[in-house]
Amino acid sequence: MSSVNKLCLVSFILAVATLSGAPQPGPFVNAQLPWHRAVLDSQSRLLAWYEPERGLGWDKVLHLGWEFLERRVPIDAKYGTGLKVYLLNSVFDGESLQGTYWQHNPAMTYAALVDGMVTWYAYSGDSEAIQLVKGMLDHQLAHGTTPPDWVWPGVPFSTSCGKTADYGACIQDMPQQFYGGVETDKVGELGAGYALFYELTGDRKYLDAAIQCGTALARHVRTGDATHSPWAFRVDARTGVTLAREELGGNIVGPLRLFDELIRLKVGDVAAYGKARQTAVDWMLAHPLNRESPAWNRFTGYFEDVSFNQDNVNQVLPTMIGRYVLNSADPASLTPRWTRWQMMTGRLIDWVRTRFGRGPYLGAWAIDEQGTPDGGGCCSRAGLGSHTSRWAALNALYYEKTGDLQAKEDAVRSLNYATYFALSDGRVSCCGDGFGGEFWFSDGYADYLRHFSWAMGSLPEYAPQGQDHVLRSTSVVRKVEYGVRRLKYSTFDESASEVIRLSYPPTRVSAGGKSIARRPDGQDGFSVESLANGDHVVRLRHIAKDVEIEGISGGAGR
Repeated sequence: MSSVNKLCLVSFILAVATLSGAPQPGPFVNAQLPWHRAVLDSQSRLLAWYEPERGLGWDKVLHLGWEFLERRVPIDAKYGTGLKVYLLNSVFDGESLQGTYWQHNPAMTYAALVDGMVTWYAYSGDSEAIQLVKGMLDHQLAHGTTPPDWVWPGVPFSTSCGKTADYGACIQDMPQQFYGGVETDKVGELGAGYALFYELTGDRKYLDAAIQCGTALARHVRTGDATHSPWAFRVDARTGVTLAREELGGNIVGPLRLFDELIRLKVGDVAAYGKARQTAVDWMLAHPLNRESPAWNRFTGYFEDVSFNQDNVNQVLPTMIGRYVLNSADPASLTPRWTRWQMMTGRLIDWVRTRFGRGPYLGAWAIDEQGTPDGGGCCSRAGLGSHTSRWAALNALYYEKTGDLQAKEDAVRSLNYATYFALSDGRVSCCGDGFGGEFWFSDGYADYLRHFSWAMGSLPEYAPQGQDHVLRSTSVVRKVEYGVRRLKYSTFDESASEVIRLSYPPTRVSAGGKSIARRPDGQDGFSVESLANGDHVVRLRHIAKDVEIEGISGGAGR
């Protein structure tokens, strides 16, 4: 065989391997990520594996993940339920795509997918994603909500047994048949998801579900101390009794986001929500964020399948706290015990890297999940794609707020690294090759895809070149239409701000049918930043829901 034919054959084999998601010949970023050869820049720093020169690496992951959820997840063939596998199982087999594992984690998964979907829809106009998530929320409401006469009424169950359509059993540290266990932080997380889905669709049932969650959390809030968080982490929703000694732990940001949204919407018992929110913020500042407290840095309790162990800490809680603070309209108001909010969020970023960092790999930090001081924990030398990308997205936001160039470098390299967990066929590994049960709907999709969307909102220069995308909005985008040199969208709120990348310079921007002008920062209107490749970043603030952007020259658009 001639050398030319040999080269063609090798190229063909590599192409087939890439499309099939099969391991490829090295060199690899590391041995646990064998699905794509490492792509490096001229300084041997890691790039995304898919067409980084066109800014398509992060975008490719988003397309692969959402297309897999929408088109490749099969109907359950193991238990005869007739349901999509993601309604029954947290984990799927990489070959059959059928569900595996003893426990499902629906509330967290669906909540995170709402986060990802609202940004993805604005970015892409993909209405199928809305219907996908609607099916999940509707199933949770019908099959995963506590009865109205319980002590915790009308709130979502956080777990189920991984084969049953009805949720509420298989909560950790209790007999699997025990029915009624709830993780209170997931009440907040999915409650916030219900509120956002109401804002997207206008369907009142989702707002009513959010109010139920907020009311239950407000009713049960407590002052807390170094051994008690504002809500016990795991409770018997029927009686309100704490389960398995879980008095401390959970994602405090879930309830905070829910309270913020209900207060902003002026629905439910707004006064009670405000008091509960302040109680939770005060506890957060006095204990996990206070070096004088025995609970300083005790970021414990979150994962549904992890047993009680107060020494086992994780990185979800500090990264979500950091993001919550940075996204606040007035971060300083949340951190009165800190002289500078930058110090607090920067310390959280550094603590996560020091405690859970793996590598660095070719300039990129990987972030692992959880662990105890003796080195126990989870999960992999490669870290996890979901936690790496969340830490990276937090760095991107920190750079946007502070101008910290190291944070930007860490964001870009670690997001590039996180792309290597996504196989070319849409499967996403949680933890790298060799980890048993590596394909999780939560870790591989819900708590993974949203971070790439969030990061592009902070780093629009890393969005796809020559395309048009709404990268971020302070409001839910309810409708979006992409055309050739034309963009139309509508937001839930009258007053909102967006970050948009366009392939053409805008010649007219209107809101509510009235033209708005270029502006200095802080005033209603828009600003335009020209990028080196000829694209443009538009930052827009408007006080009418319906926005239209037009241009007369430039690229062909999305």
